[in-house]
Amino acid sequence: MNAIHYSEYNCEASGNFLTEASLAKQGFDLRVEQAQWSCSGTALIETGNSCLIRLMLPASVQSKPNCGSFARHGAHQFQPLGKLLFIPHRTEFHLRHDASKQKALVCLFDPSSLGALGSYRWNWKENVSEAMLDLQSGYLHASLQRLAEEVSNPGFASELQTECLLTSIALDLRREFIDVPVVAAVPLPDTEKLSPRQFNILRELLDTTSDEGHSLRHLAQACELPLRTLSSRCKNTTGMTLRQYAAQHRLRKAMALLADTRLLIKQVAYQAGFNNAAAFSAAFRKELGVTPEEFRHQRRR
Repeated sequence: MNAIHYSEYNCEASGNFLTEASLAKQGFDLRVEQAQWSCSGTALIETGNSCLIRLMLPASVQSKPNCGSFARHGAHQFQPLGKLLFIPHRTEFHLRHDASKQKALVCLFDPSSLGALGSYRWNWKENVSEAMLDLQSGYLHASLQRLAEEVSNPGFASELQTECLLTSIALDLRREFIDVPVVAAVPLPDTEKLSPRQFNILRELLDTTSDEGHSLRHLAQACELPLRTLSSRCKNTTGMTLRQYAAQHRLRKAMALLADTRLLIKQVAYQAGFNNAAAFSAAFRKELGVTPEEFRHQRRR
C-alpha cells in the first residue's frame, strides 16, 4: 500500500521521524513513531490510497497542540488538533507545528482490503469534515490504544487481532462520516436520545459481553437507565432498538472473525456473542442471505 507523502513548505523546518515499533500486512501499516520539530513550520500531508488515523501517546511534549486544515476548506483555516485525528485517503491535509516533540500511533490502512469490507464503497470525498481532526470517541480511543499495545508488544495472532480492530474502527468511521443517519424533520429533545457518554458505554460493552439476555440488562445498568428507556433512546439515536443494534454489532464482529479460517464456526459464534452455532447461522443467514460457511468460502475465493 502507498505511504503518505509529507513535505514541509520550508525545508529548514523539517522534522525528524523515528519508528519505535511497527506491524504491517497487506491492507495496513501501523507504527509507533517519535516526531520532533526544532522550529515552527507548515507541511503538506497527502494520504494517497491509504486512510490515516493517529493517536497521540503520553510521551509527547508540546506547549500547545499542533493545528491542521483540509485543503478544500482553505489552507489557512487552521484549528487545533485533538489527540485522535483521521485523514481519509486521497486527501490533502495542511499541518502547522511549533517546535515540539510527540509520540504517536500512526495507522495507515485501506478499508477495502480488510476482509468483508471490500464489498463496500469507501467514498470519503464529499464527507471530509473538520470533526475528523478531533475525534471525540471513547470507543475509537480505546481501540487505538489497544492497537498501540499490540504494535509495541505483539502477542498471539497479532495480525488477526489488528485486522479485527481496524475493521471495527473503519466501520465506526464510516457510520459517522459516510452513512450519516437521516435527521428527523422535527428534532427529538436531547433527553430522548442517548448522550455521547451513554453511546460510548453501549458500544464498548457490546464489544466485550457475550450472553445477550444478560448484556442487555447490564447495558441498562451501566447507562443508568431502565431497559425499556435505553432501547427507546437507542432507537431515537441509531434508528434501531437496543436488541437490533446489539445483533448488528455481533454480526459485524463475526464477519471480521470469519476471516480467520483457523476458527471453527462455533468458535466464531461464541466469540461474537451468540449462545450457539445454530442461532449464529440463523441470524447470519437472515441478515446477509448466506450462511457463515458460504460467506467464508466467498471471501476465500
